[in-house]
Amino acid sequence: MKTLTPPVTLIAAAIVSSIWMKVAIAQTPLEPPEEQLDEIVVRAARIGATASAIAGTVSIIDAETIVQQAAISDDLYSVLSITVPGFSPSIQKLTGRSETLRGRNPLYLVDGVPQHNALRDGSRDGHSFDLDFIERIEVINGSNAIQGVGATGGVVNTVTVSPESNSGWNTRIRARLLSSDDFDSDSLGYKASVLAMHGGEDVDVALGIALHERGLFIDDNGNPVGMFPTQGDIMDSTSVNIFGKVTWRYAPEGAATLVFNDFDLERNGDFRPVLGDRAADIPTGTIEGDPSADVGDPARNENRLISLTVNQGNVLGGELEAQIYDQSFEGLFEGGEFGGFFRLTPDGDPFLDQSAIVSDKFGIKTTYNKSFDRLALTLGLDFFEDSSAQVLAQSGREWVPETDFRSIAPFLQLGYEVSDKLSVSGGLRTEFASLEVDDYVTIAAANSTPVAGGDPDFDETLFNLGVIYRINDSFTVYGAFSEGFTMPDVGRVLRAVNTPGQDVDNLFALEPIVTDNVELGVEWQRGGFTGRLAAFRSQADNGARLILNDAGVFEVQRQETDIDGFEVVAEYALESSQVIGANYSNADGQFDSDGIGGVDTDLDGVNIGPNRLNLYAYGPLAQVITWRVTLSYLEDRDFRGPAAPVNRDFDGYWIANAFANWDTRSGQLYLGVENLFNEGYFTYFAQTEPGARADTFFRGNGRTLTLGWDYTF
Repeated sequence: MKTLTPPVTLIAAAIVSSIWMKVAIAQTPLEPPEEQLDEIVVRAARIGATASAIAGTVSIIDAETIVQQAAISDDLYSVLSITVPGFSPSIQKLTGRSETLRGRNPLYLVDGVPQHNALRDGSRDGHSFDLDFIERIEVINGSNAIQGVGATGGVVNTVTVSPESNSGWNTRIRARLLSSDDFDSDSLGYKASVLAMHGGEDVDVALGIALHERGLFIDDNGNPVGMFPTQGDIMDSTSVNIFGKVTWRYAPEGAATLVFNDFDLERNGDFRPVLGDRAADIPTGTIEGDPSADVGDPARNENRLISLTVNQGNVLGGELEAQIYDQSFEGLFEGGEFGGFFRLTPDGDPFLDQSAIVSDKFGIKTTYNKSFDRLALTLGLDFFEDSSAQVLAQSGREWVPETDFRSIAPFLQLGYEVSDKLSVSGGLRTEFASLEVDDYVTIAAANSTPVAGGDPDFDETLFNLGVIYRINDSFTVYGAFSEGFTMPDVGRVLRAVNTPGQDVDNLFALEPIVTDNVELGVEWQRGGFTGRLAAFRSQADNGARLILNDAGVFEVQRQETDIDGFEVVAEYALESSQVIGANYSNADGQFDSDGIGGVDTDLDGVNIGPNRLNLYAYGPLAQVITWRVTLSYLEDRDFRGPAAPVNRDFDGYWIANAFANWDTRSGQLYLGVENLFNEGYFTYFAQTEPGARADTFFRGNGRTLTLGWDYTF
């Protein structure tokens, strides 16, 4: 491999050194200051409320923080894992497997449009758009049903950029160069985006395109990080995102917004994976070569959405919002022979194949908000339709049959200000849902079993209740109960049927998952200090857990699961405008391994993240420079219980990151450094993955540099 040594090495070292002389230990802020939070209406909540009026943990990640974190690692999972307590560490692959919020899956939205493929979850929700077109990210921790199916861990709503009204035309050009610290040519990557926006009197327009070329990730020893040979990788990939947004204010109290987003990410196919050896402590690797003979076509994500949202004020004294959307997704996975798993006949030879998940979603969401003095009323009615399948791309076979899910859900939410100090809220949402599957035959690996189709239906009424009490101007306490709802990974259930005589109507594993979430918290603010302490418990009597079967494929096991934990956030703003802070998250989860009631075994690393401490500091320097330094420590975790995986305990590690921005007359120059001290480690997923496979023993990224330039005119 070639090594480049341009003068930028000295520049990078100088900037990083000057930052580190200013602060010894630091990390990134969870949220902007509380005053900004109070002013932002959290669209993910659908109740027209600011963050301070919601009984629960809410995080707002603003545009500046997104830019700074993306300069360190440009993917949504990485941004969330470093800014939101309770979010597990990113594995920086095309899959989001093991990346949970409080031990359960969050529902990802783009401007309110769901990205989650509940019927056949490929864990690729976060790779469906480019961060350069995101204005802020709203995160609501804990199970809730306000956005419908999928939010058992919480809601992650990404809000796309919008121009200010009457601001005229402005164009932002953003360019980045990425490399390992030794400037190995295989690690070089680049990103460029253009965003043109016009804020008019009646019409606002935003149009953008982004191109992102990623090279290899390099570990602390100078070797390429292992490529994920089944789930796909973001290394050695190219993504293109085309974005458009038009808002027409057709009346003083009425506006219509049309959003279009087309995102395509595909691995380039210039490299191939190399198996590791866990016993010898040899990580999974990557070498040059065409992998098509081993794993088929390169993995890719194709995601397209279009939505139309109409907001109309003064409707019977309230505000009505209606959204209609269509979203299509296709995710191709890497292939392989897998010991004959894809064989054409039960006794046939091994056969190279690869699967693709295809999903088309259509939905209508309506929300009506009205205030009556101290009472706030929210009414809504949602319709959701999802048609999904999993096909085998090489042979044209159907692995998971086409499955249609439909849901109609009315909901009611009330909020009442009992006094200036006390407010209560509560509501319910009823899901009337149905699933339809035609007759089908499983593939040879499941004994080519015929399964009778069916159309099971069910309804679930989901409740929530919250109380906020403001003790004084500095202290607020709250308590909340909420329920979330999702489907199990239906595709995994359907494709695994291997016993004759089964029909879809009687498959117990297709019953919905309902999670109960209880949270108690206290928030305080005095002078430059802000803090929060939240304790939670999440329980599912009929939960779903991913387990690895004898064929090396994850399946869904329905079991009781309990998760409890706490989160602490503290931040102090110095008189010099510098900010220091910390946040800590702790969660423990167990499941019922024997099915007789009561949990007895720890959830493994695929199903729950590590406890984590984040320290951070940021602020201005010499008026034209801003900086941010972070330190994250992931604690050791041992897994115990009669069904716990053997020798899958986690050895913790710590990572430091740094960012510096220089505001010049010709735009903003910035440098992001991931793994500032080139710490060597195996990722959390690599250490705790239950199968302990030779192809998932991933080393973490070593020191990585991003040099960027932003210019607006």
